[in-house]
Amino acid sequence: MPHHMFRKDSKLSASEEEYLEAIYRGQAESKQRVKVRDLAKGLGVKDPSVVEMLSRLSDKGLVTRDRSGAALTDRGVDEAIRVVRRHKLAERLLCDVFGHELPGVHEHACEFEHIFDDELTEKIDDLLKRPATCPHGSPIPRSKENSIQDQPEPLSNLDCGECCTVVTIPEERESVERLLALNILPGSRVKVVEKLPRGAIMLQCGKMQVALSRDIASKILVKRPEMRRFRHRARRGRR
Repeated sequence: MPHHMFRKDSKLSASEEEYLEAIYRGQAESKQRVKVRDLAKGLGVKDPSVVEMLSRLSDKGLVTRDRSGAALTDRGVDEAIRVVRRHKLAERLLCDVFGHELPGVHEHACEFEHIFDDELTEKIDDLLKRPATCPHGSPIPRSKENSIQDQPEPLSNLDCGECCTVVTIPEERESVERLLALNILPGSRVKVVEKLPRGAIMLQCGKMQVALSRDIASKILVKRPEMRRFRHRARRGRR
């Protein structure tokens, strides 16, 4: 493969790209600035390291920061979308072409994504026929427009008796292994049977009932049936 296709002279280091990706994900989930402690926890580093990196990214015009946390600038969003796209395409490549099993693909993609430049990313996207989502069900962003979509909601938001379709599952290996064993994957239909103490949820999944902790249930994103929304609107319209 030609050497020019690899990212030898990238303006951003792999570490800087990981921070941009983490801030992008955090903003997408919370719709607000991402706190230093949340970045530190998610990236497995200490708070002072986060502050130092945010200062560096701010100097490059990619991030703004204040006491409430960090947010991407417009240019920061553009760079983050490029990073997130490469990561999700790397996951797709590993799963769809190389047959990598779903547990662990996120971690391998984290290492793999940094060798892609824009030209190679385009070739991989074309090879994979421009997939809409990564193997975990998250949309693959290609522009600011297509990165802003109707956001699914956490499974933990649903009430007893509600049904839904799983859209996205968390990426960490342990969570994936747990959900894979329960056959809870993107596209699975589940029903909330009971809300248990400390936020845990009892689900009906196929013929079996399973309990999920609040932590994992809050990371599973779902969509309610469209028919339910339509009926709700229709009832409101008749009043």
